[in-house]
Amino acid sequence: MAQTHTTRYTIRKWPIVILVIIFLLGGAGWYAYNRYFAGNKWKPLLQARLKEMILKSSDSLYHIEYSDFDLNLASGDATLSDFKLVPDSAIYQKLVAERKAPDNLFTLSVKKLTIKNVGAKKALNEKILIIDNITIDKPDLTIVNKRYSFNDTVKVGKPKTPYQLIKNIFKQLRIDSIALKDISVNYVNKNNPVTKQTALKHLDINISRVLIDSLSALDSNRFYYTKGIDFVLHDYKIATPDSLYSARLGQVYFSTAKREIILDNVSFTPRYNRTDFYKKLGTSGDIFTLNFKKIAITDIDLQRFLRDQKLYAGIMDVANANVQIYSNSNYKGKKSIKIGKDPQQALQKVALDMKLGKLNLTHSDIIYSELDAITQQTGVITFNNTTGHFFNVTNDDDVKKKDPFMIARISTHFMNAAPLQVNFKFNLNAKDGAFNYSGSLGRFDGRILDKLVKPLALVHVKSADIERLNFNVNASNYAGKGHLEFYYKNLNVELLKKVDGQAKLQTQGLISKIANSLIIDNDNPDSKGNFRAGPINLKREPTVSFFSFLYKGLLDGLKPSVGFTKKTEGTVNKVVTKVTTLVDKFNKFKSDRKERKLERQARRQAKKDSIANLKKQ
Repeated sequence: MAQTHTTRYTIRKWPIVILVIIFLLGGAGWYAYNRYFAGNKWKPLLQARLKEMILKSSDSLYHIEYSDFDLNLASGDATLSDFKLVPDSAIYQKLVAERKAPDNLFTLSVKKLTIKNVGAKKALNEKILIIDNITIDKPDLTIVNKRYSFNDTVKVGKPKTPYQLIKNIFKQLRIDSIALKDISVNYVNKNNPVTKQTALKHLDINISRVLIDSLSALDSNRFYYTKGIDFVLHDYKIATPDSLYSARLGQVYFSTAKREIILDNVSFTPRYNRTDFYKKLGTSGDIFTLNFKKIAITDIDLQRFLRDQKLYAGIMDVANANVQIYSNSNYKGKKSIKIGKDPQQALQKVALDMKLGKLNLTHSDIIYSELDAITQQTGVITFNNTTGHFFNVTNDDDVKKKDPFMIARISTHFMNAAPLQVNFKFNLNAKDGAFNYSGSLGRFDGRILDKLVKPLALVHVKSADIERLNFNVNASNYAGKGHLEFYYKNLNVELLKKVDGQAKLQTQGLISKIANSLIIDNDNPDSKGNFRAGPINLKREPTVSFFSFLYKGLLDGLKPSVGFTKKTEGTVNKVVTKVTTLVDKFNKFKSDRKERKLERQARRQAKKDSIANLKKQ
């Protein structure tokens, strides 16, 4: 609890620190006008006063350096070049020894700081400081974080508000706009044996209409005394902790006025080619390649986020996503346990408490491909132009008490050929990960399934007119149970086999004929109107992933729908055994007959040779 308290205090203190720096710089202009306007020695005195103010406000921990400070008192413009805020390491160590050191130590450098139109006269006469614009070019900030236990136990009290800091000099401070351009931030975490660093570059911040007076803190339309703060981060890259993937953001935009975050050109890609990836991984598994044109979160509750560190938002829009999943069955090894790792369960483990009223997915493609270890060919299944709506996306306990269900409604085109509708209902409180999935698949030519079943199941679909498929399954981490209805006509398949040394799959003609005659029913319902339902009752293996389990559940219902039951399987096995025996006997008969024929030919040839020899004699 103590650590949480310290973190929240730090978050709340940041805007005040920024405003204090602005106040000191703007107030320097007022100070010069008030004390030194009439003389020609104001500049060195002003510089000394500014440095004194920084030292005093930081308890001598920080001092400032700069190459030039130019102030035009007539226009109210000021320019500070090559500015640096530098911590004193000796003072810092002294504060550590006295158990007074802060958890964060800052080093700041600024290429150029410009203040436009400081109203020094109004500040002098009316105690109102007005600044048109402050522009800060290329600020470079390093934050070194080292948590001290004495900061967790000491009573920090309530920090002074910006108005309390300025009220003895000004009754009001107004700044129309503040622009921080091309910011670099380097965060150094020294709380673990190995120091970790996180860097942000190319960050822009724009602050509009700052107002600090006795009433502005009560204005609900303001965010920390401003009408709005906009953050724009350009071209951000980071590697995942396991170093297998790289995440990249083309641009991040955050607006407090609009209460929205927009991420453009988001990608999550493997850092290695497929061969090297599996070597690094050390086992089998999926390789993900994710690209998103745009992700937007709107209607964010900023006060709740700052007060409770909970992300409550209205809508999240994900547009033009391209998701590619690749698996290679050649790579073996110990498989990871998937129990408790389904999507709704992974959401519950996110550290940040959150609630999205609605998540929209639009114009997105999902492609799954798998290289089979036997055929050495790749099977592909695609879901094109996918649109989905997810409701009550949350991991917040208070929200789940009122409504524990997350609902998803998804529309897509299966193999870019047939409309597919899938609905999910996840019980977010269920310890066994209970959920339901149901849906329907429309009409299509079943021969397109060859892209999937030929490489992975050694089945060639010669013909199949798929009319529709309906399914409804109750599932969990351990099992799936439900039913499936599969309507089709003219189903005819050919079974295949892989022959060593040959790249092309070979047909099993006789076995295929037996399968089509004794197992597979050509139509459902049949010519008499009898319909074969597809019951689903599948035990889930602990290593089976969520998406694989969905597929295996439907496959469990498809088998009896086409006539492949345990009874027919047993019958076919007996027939295949008998036919195989007859074929073996026939092949042996042919082989023996050929051998006898060769023996007769050899005897006749020997006789001819003997007669020829006698004639020569």
